[in-house]
Amino acid sequence: MNKLPVGQTIRYAYAFTFGEIGTVIGLIWIPTLINSVVSFFALGAYYTAAATSFESGLPPMGAAVGLPFLAAFLSMMLVSMIGVAITQQALGLRQGPSFAHIALGSPELRAFGGFFGLYLLVILFVLVVAVVVGGLAAIGTTVTKSNPTLAGPIGLGVVAGGLAGACFVIYAAVRLSFLIVPSVVDGGEFGLTRSWQLTRGNFWRIVAVGLATLLPIMLVVGVVELSILGRGAFVPDLKATGETADSLRGLAVQMRTMQSHMPVLMGLSFVVSPFLYGLMFSASAFAYRALSARPPDSQSV
Repeated sequence: MNKLPVGQTIRYAYAFTFGEIGTVIGLIWIPTLINSVVSFFALGAYYTAAATSFESGLPPMGAAVGLPFLAAFLSMMLVSMIGVAITQQALGLRQGPSFAHIALGSPELRAFGGFFGLYLLVILFVLVVAVVVGGLAAIGTTVTKSNPTLAGPIGLGVVAGGLAGACFVIYAAVRLSFLIVPSVVDGGEFGLTRSWQLTRGNFWRIVAVGLATLLPIMLVVGVVELSILGRGAFVPDLKATGETADSLRGLAVQMRTMQSHMPVLMGLSFVVSPFLYGLMFSASAFAYRALSARPPDSQSV
């Protein structure tokens, strides 16, 4: 069982991303632009429909309700294209700069299959955890009716079971997802299986790499979005939570606010995407090379 070299992986991710930022931009700008445009129209329509629903008290209706789901699947395909292109560059399977790139071949389709399989597995895991915890809660309710003194311990047990289930879902998702793309690109294998095999014993190391590479960008984006949308878009109004009408009006205002700032939010996402995708996929490429016992190439640092 190989151990992921955390420091080397982080250094390589930053060196690759900032050292080849022009190539990264060339590889991703077309699919990223398509993703941004589709998301703009799909989410904008959804926010409008949701706000109207909250204001009228009627359930949301129309095609706008389903558009985000369709956009999510398209986004998954586009991210697969981006991930394959950057991973090929990071693994040395393609050379030289790129001014524009878009491809939909076997590697991209297999990567999409891996991401979609991960999506289905996470849903399955969440459903299983919900059923188990719900069953424990129902049994606990029955038991406490005959013995109320057990209400406290049973409640703590149900909460602990829910937290354990959530931790399992996160653990499984991290291990299954981390090496999907390089597994597909390098050997044409099923990414989920290969990722699970290679990441054994490296969960916390993967978390450390993720925090070091992605957290700074997420914090920057969060601060900018907070300055644009205001605190109300992220923190619920506790004074209104007890009144259904006030809560619905607050949600409608949040939807309208999000919809009105969509151009700026999509522009922000587009600007940070080269750094986000570059760090994400180059880190997984280097990690794959290390965990599969392949020697790093001359670009490694």
